[in-house]
Amino acid sequence: MTRQQFYYLHLLEPEPHCKKKARSPAGVIVRQGKLDLIMHPVVLKLITVKWDLYAAWILLVLNFLFILAWTTVAISVSVVRDKGRPYVFPEDWWRVLVVVLALLLTAQEVFREVREVQVSRRKLRRWQSWSIKRINEDLACTHPMWPEERHYLEEQIRNIFDWLVYVLLIAVLSLHLADIFLVSGSLRVYSLRVFAVVVIFLWLRLMKHVRAFRVMGPFIVMLGKIVGDVLRFLFLYAEIYIPYACAFWIIFGGTAAVPSMQTVPKLLYSLYRITLVDEYEFDAMVAVDSIMAHLLCGTFLALSAVLCVNLMIALLSDTFQRVYDNALANAVMQQAAIILQVEEAMPRLRRFYDNHYIHEHCAPLGEYYDDDVTTDRYQYAEMKKITSQIKDTLDEFLEIQRESEPCAPKQPHDGDDDDMGSGLRRPSSVEKGGSLKSLHLIQRQQSMEISALRADVRELQTLLLQLIHSQTTYEDPRKKLYSRQSEDAQVEAENRRKESQIETDIRGCGKRFRE
Repeated sequence: MTRQQFYYLHLLEPEPHCKKKARSPAGVIVRQGKLDLIMHPVVLKLITVKWDLYAAWILLVLNFLFILAWTTVAISVSVVRDKGRPYVFPEDWWRVLVVVLALLLTAQEVFREVREVQVSRRKLRRWQSWSIKRINEDLACTHPMWPEERHYLEEQIRNIFDWLVYVLLIAVLSLHLADIFLVSGSLRVYSLRVFAVVVIFLWLRLMKHVRAFRVMGPFIVMLGKIVGDVLRFLFLYAEIYIPYACAFWIIFGGTAAVPSMQTVPKLLYSLYRITLVDEYEFDAMVAVDSIMAHLLCGTFLALSAVLCVNLMIALLSDTFQRVYDNALANAVMQQAAIILQVEEAMPRLRRFYDNHYIHEHCAPLGEYYDDDVTTDRYQYAEMKKITSQIKDTLDEFLEIQRESEPCAPKQPHDGDDDDMGSGLRRPSSVEKGGSLKSLHLIQRQQSMEISALRADVRELQTLLLQLIHSQTTYEDPRKKLYSRQSEDAQVEAENRRKESQIETDIRGCGKRFRE
């Protein structure tokens, strides 16, 4: 008996030099968002092999170098020079080198984004031609069969966050070049401000590539899922924030008595601090109008800091729970998306890995079984419940068996002849007929109970098989083989033994009584 399992991964991967433009199974799964298919053991193994081979480090290393280069440029620009010149040579040669490296990495990122746009448009046109051909072949179909494909492909054309970062980089580079040739204090201030904003967006962009790792992936995916919840919260918060801002401005705004509300921007920021239960000038407001200060501050704190903030926490908790329930499937889906992105948008990087690895080393891929299998506690609890039901049913079998044992009449002993010789009479035929009739009734009742118990056992077996089948969807396939064989064999053997024993006892009881 072998302890290896074999994955024929080359059957899921098209030939490297195949000229046909058919989609790979992984590409179809990702574009359709099939979480159940992405968790299939063979698909999981294919994604794991490709992820470890090239997808885990190519984009991450390039993106990290891109961020690190621009962060170094931003920090070096913020250093104040005594001579009033942005660059002093030859001391600042490394700064020029870092700027050139940052520009090259930016050009590479922009080229990759443009290529993604071209690939997406090409796929959209190909899908449109396929849909038209499909419609012409099938006259009953008057619209594309899968309109979600168009939505998906059109979404890929607009990577809004990436293009926002590139636009900010172009703007900050323009300001920095203008500051070099036109030495001006205002240009330097504006360039530093834009640099500060760009650095934040650059590091946030790193999450796009980190989300494919299974440790941090669910948390980063959750940030994208909570956008709708945040918008709903902002609408509710604005319904409370705007009227209270007007009320505070009417009572306390525009006066030097309350400095934090002397202007509109200061007032708006002060209300935001009140929402976060931060420090605010309550004593100054009491000095101006004691009644309105207590009324406005108390009600605004109750509505914003207590009601709105806790409502937002509840919304985020619900969203996090929904996302985390499919944490592993979402992380694997992100890994598959990164793999497809590397294969489609960056074909020149294939020289860094073996393009024939799947067809040469994974046809098939043999791996030893891993006995460290984790058990889902919810499925384990359901298994325990079904096991207790099976135990109760078997206890009923034993109870019926114990009840059938007293039905057997006692065999005559040696002293019976002496009793009959001493004048005791034998049982009459009428008494025998009545006892036999009662025995038939008991046998009929027991057969009905046995039939009902058999039906219960079959139903429990069906539930047990369904549970094992659903459990093996997220666990290793060998667990399904071992658990199903052991559980089915034990339950079936025990049921057959009990049924045969009960039937044997009933037949023996009737036979002995007739004798």
